[in-house]
Amino acid sequence: MADIKMDYNLLNDAKKDLHELANDLIPSMDDDVFKSLGDGSADDELGSSEISSAVYSLQSNAEYTMGKAKDGLTKLGDSFGSVGEAFLQFDAEIAQGMHATNSNLALSNYQREKATWDYYLEHKDECVGDDPPDFCSATDPGDDPPLDQTIVTDRGNVNTHLTLDDEGNVIKEETTVTYDGKTYTSVTDYSDDGNTIVSNSNYPDGSTVHNETKLDDEGGSHSVSTSTDTDGKKDVTDTTIEPDGSGTQTVTDSDGTVHEYTRGPDDWRGTSQDWVETPESIEENGGDTT
Repeated sequence: MADIKMDYNLLNDAKKDLHELANDLIPSMDDDVFKSLGDGSADDELGSSEISSAVYSLQSNAEYTMGKAKDGLTKLGDSFGSVGEAFLQFDAEIAQGMHATNSNLALSNYQREKATWDYYLEHKDECVGDDPPDFCSATDPGDDPPLDQTIVTDRGNVNTHLTLDDEGNVIKEETTVTYDGKTYTSVTDYSDDGNTIVSNSNYPDGSTVHNETKLDDEGGSHSVSTSTDTDGKKDVTDTTIEPDGSGTQTVTDSDGTVHEYTRGPDDWRGTSQDWVETPESIEENGGDTT
């Protein structure tokens, strides 16, 4: 399969340029003087009925043709934009996840360095001789943990802020991805010693995703995810994962259609199996189970 590369910079720029071109077509057509002279009754102003008739014909044809051109350019721009925004939203999710991971890694590194430094302060009298313990090379990481991480590009930025409890555990992640004036945000709250995870994501087109996940002590989990589109229609996905990776999933579409899926245990490499719709669900929804 060939690799697909999508430059949504180009797509978003094309949308902007096409919309600007469409808007540039209309002002002269909407000019009050041009409209008044082109209504077919400007014989006196134009000096003759022949000229008035010609201007009327020009105004009528131009208004119709330019109007269609504006509509066409606007729709074409929207088409470019919708593809670009779809890829942008997908990439924003990836950027959010990677940046949140990097932020947690930076915090973990700080906490390890801080613990080593504090140990050094209490035991620095042991740092003598030609072969001192490893902790003797510790450096002071400072008193403030790295709670904010930001990446800046020429067209946007990614920012993640972490909130900690009194014991230094992350209880909230807040990430904002801004690109070409469009914003994606994600807020994740952790409670119950990290076993309850609630996230809310807001996409540039106005759609949202709310997800609640509960982890059990055996390594399984149960989550409910609600996706709401720009028209307020909701799709709900209810997923249960067993400790061995097997699971069941129920997807309820906004029109009430319900699909049931299952998957087997993870393979020997720990790779999750694909979800497969059950024969009963396929039959219930009018599909062919043969």
